[in-house]
Amino acid sequence: MRKYCMDKISWQPRSFDGDGDVRARLRALDWQASPLGPPVHWPQELLTTVNLILSSKFPMFVAWGPELGFLYNDEYAAIMGDKHPAGLGQPFRTVWPEIWSDILPIIDAAMAGRASYFEDLPLLIDRRGYPEPAWFTFSYSPMEDRAGTVAGLYCTVVETTPSVVARQAQAFQLHLADLLRDLASADAVVAAASESLGRQLGVTRVQYCEVDDERGVFSVRGGWMQGAAASIEGQIRRLDDFGPEVVALLRAGEPMVVNDVARDPRTSAFSEAYAALGIGTNLALSLIKSGRMTAILSVHDAQPRQWTTAEVQMARDMAERTWSAMENASTQAELREANQRKDEFLAMLAHELRNPLAPISAAAELMEKSVLDGPALRRTSAIISRQVRHMTGLVDDLLDVSRVTRGQVKIEPSPQDMKAVVASAVEQVKPMIEARRHQLALTLPPEPVEVLGDANRLVQILTNLLNNAAKYTADGGQLRLSMEADLGQVLVRVSDNGIGIAPDMQTRVFELFAQAERTSDRSQGGLGLGLALVRSLVELHGGRVRCLSDGANRGSTFEVRLPRHRAIKQSVQATAAPPVAGGPENIMVVDDNEDAAVMLAMLLEASGHTVLVAHRPTDAIALAAQHAPTVCILDIGLPDMDGYQLAEHLRAMPETAHAMLIAVTGYGQQNDRTRALEAGFDQHLVKPVEAERLLALIAQGRALSVP
Repeated sequence: MRKYCMDKISWQPRSFDGDGDVRARLRALDWQASPLGPPVHWPQELLTTVNLILSSKFPMFVAWGPELGFLYNDEYAAIMGDKHPAGLGQPFRTVWPEIWSDILPIIDAAMAGRASYFEDLPLLIDRRGYPEPAWFTFSYSPMEDRAGTVAGLYCTVVETTPSVVARQAQAFQLHLADLLRDLASADAVVAAASESLGRQLGVTRVQYCEVDDERGVFSVRGGWMQGAAASIEGQIRRLDDFGPEVVALLRAGEPMVVNDVARDPRTSAFSEAYAALGIGTNLALSLIKSGRMTAILSVHDAQPRQWTTAEVQMARDMAERTWSAMENASTQAELREANQRKDEFLAMLAHELRNPLAPISAAAELMEKSVLDGPALRRTSAIISRQVRHMTGLVDDLLDVSRVTRGQVKIEPSPQDMKAVVASAVEQVKPMIEARRHQLALTLPPEPVEVLGDANRLVQILTNLLNNAAKYTADGGQLRLSMEADLGQVLVRVSDNGIGIAPDMQTRVFELFAQAERTSDRSQGGLGLGLALVRSLVELHGGRVRCLSDGANRGSTFEVRLPRHRAIKQSVQATAAPPVAGGPENIMVVDDNEDAAVMLAMLLEASGHTVLVAHRPTDAIALAAQHAPTVCILDIGLPDMDGYQLAEHLRAMPETAHAMLIAVTGYGQQNDRTRALEAGFDQHLVKPVEAERLLALIAQGRALSVP
């Protein structure tokens, strides 16, 4: 039934009455500008169908007439996005130009009188200002006019994008799990996962980057690129080149989603850096370990793109699964390598034990036959004794390494003259050096050089290094031992012009069971345990050791760095002259490295302070509650609770609310200092800590200033 007004042009069907956004807009629409014309001229078939769709709670639309004028209900308006309300009454083709070629065959079928049904049909639509994939289940039905001619169509539709995306994500995760399960190396995991994600998202490039957050740089380890996209594998770049807001978000462990790097205010000022890599849009996710960013997974496309929530979640899931698979692959590779080294070591051990057994067995047989006279018997006895000593040495080395690696060796540090340590070590290796006609040059500083340590273990360190140099240098070679010292450390170098060490072995020579290639006849002997023992003993003394070599037949140099005891004494004397502000302090030192904590406590006690030592945060909290220290020196890398959390806890305790808190860490970037301040620290010191500076800071009690 039609409702007439004074002006027929303004007549509206009763179906326009009522609530709802679409009805209100239909009442206000200028129908003269629509190909449908004023409703007063609409045929009853169209009016009936419009009434049907406006009354429905299911998304529906109708397209009528030569230009297929487009009408829809409130439920369908949600599918339209930004196309609503401008699409009301406009030609179908004008409303959906981006998918017209996809749906035209379906429209033609309906206009020919054939209904159709589609389930989860994918379409790339633009309803929010950017192309986005969407899926729909719908049916098109033809509409006839009074003459029985098809004059339009109507559609019942539901968007199935969420369910399709969920199924795709689940299928992708299952595929990825199967793909990564049996991969044997981290590089293979990166390559496979990157390609899988890249093809799933249809992007230009997926890259896995390793981050050195302390230096503020990243290197591209591997990934996948589509077609002719340029590879950036192996490149090293600065994080800050891509925008501080981007870096801050990644350091916080949040995904960085940039739809258009040239227009996003966070990246537009750095668009040249992105353009140089062919990046128009970027989705990046970071891996945070122990509070530090260690890796980034970055998904690039050459053109701007609107990332959906589902795509971001898919990339996040892939990143987490990839990192887990990489760790598993690396662990398995390390286990295989360790097992191989163990097998090689056991074979070597059997060889070394059989060697002395052969002459001992022969000697026993001769003695059993009673064919030895006095001189021959003495020679045989000497051979047995020598071989027994050799076997005893092998067993002692094995037991020593076992004790050290299991943490059963404790050193009692006391001041040791390093020049005397060198003399003792040289005396022990002198017979081998002379037997092989080597020349040993010593370069030592004129002044006394002391370290805190165990004399026997220090001699053992240098003896092993000198033995190694003599053993793997051809007869008549050149050996050198030099020592340098400054206020903070002692540096000892042992060099030779021997067989050298390949680059890939220089970081592994200190590992148990790891050995550089040796001669097949094992003419040098030994089990190769010496360097593993050296590293363990050096670290027990708070030092570090490294290997340097230019390669095969270019000789080797081993550097041992130890904290210098004299530096501590001088610092104490230098800071003891002026009285400590406010008198001696009650200081708590918290460090899970027991030797480092003991040595720092000795320094502080020598300057007149009372010192409490804790190795775990829970113990530190208990000590603080009982003794109320006025100064707390906290290591950051603590077990169970890091130094930042411990500082916040101490600040909340009445006993230490006003104590001076000093952070001691290996991280020295500006953001590390800022983080220390935010956690409640007054001072931030970077390892190795200069004793003079530490004592001066305690005396002065200056507040932390972050430049």
